[in-house]
Amino acid sequence: MKTVNHRLILPMQAKGNVGKSLETAARACWLNQRGITWQGFDLDGDNRTLSRLFPGQTKLIPLNGQAEDLDELISILRKATAAPVTLVDPRAHLDGQLMTALRATHFFDIARAQSIGITIMVFPLDDLDVMTNLDAVCQFCGSQVDYVIVRNPARAPKTRMFDGSELEKELLNLDAGSIRLPVLSEFVKLRLAKLEADHQRGIPFNEAIGSDELGLDIMARGVLQDWLGVLFAQYDRIAAKLLPAAEAANIKPKSSPPGEPAIPKRGAKVNLIG
Repeated sequence: MKTVNHRLILPMQAKGNVGKSLETAARACWLNQRGITWQGFDLDGDNRTLSRLFPGQTKLIPLNGQAEDLDELISILRKATAAPVTLVDPRAHLDGQLMTALRATHFFDIARAQSIGITIMVFPLDDLDVMTNLDAVCQFCGSQVDYVIVRNPARAPKTRMFDGSELEKELLNLDAGSIRLPVLSEFVKLRLAKLEADHQRGIPFNEAIGSDELGLDIMARGVLQDWLGVLFAQYDRIAAKLLPAAEAANIKPKSSPPGEPAIPKRGAKVNLIG
């Protein structure tokens, strides 16, 4: 297998409201924290999450699921070697057009020739249509891409349709990575929203934590810092699926996630002799 010099990351799923934009925004913060150069394309003209939070690194290209969107998607694929990492934040129901663009351009062949690694983010949900769609995406991409399974308890508390399924087994056989998106408390979300309203701009999570001048509530900062720490540790562990080879080699995962208390041995400090 050729060395991966560029990485293109695509959340490819028909269903909306599963946490794709939140996860992409957190991953962008991780890239900035780790000093990785990246470019982004925000295809969701309604929410504009990635382009609002990272206007200097992300281009907004609103797509509406129309036939003419194909040219824009092809243009994005053509730019996949312009930065070490390319993030795409699509709106819901663009999975079919993304697959059409990949097929029409023979992009899997191009990616192999140009050392572009492709990562597909999948979000399991207990919904038959969603699972059928995920199966179709995985059948289309096969072993030509890397996969990351994103479990999001805030949107899918249980994934019984996926856990132990043939689809999960297929993905694990393809060496899929996985992350669990921690639930971000409403307490923090409300204070981040107020911060953006007060400053009239998008504020990335790590900037909200690191800037005293912004004045984020001290407790919200602590909760948000722990939330990012748990996510960043997971990204570090699967860096080979999220970064080009050279950049991934510089990431040194910690042995255990931050913020998790040690589990004491039962009775270890108790006098049990009468």
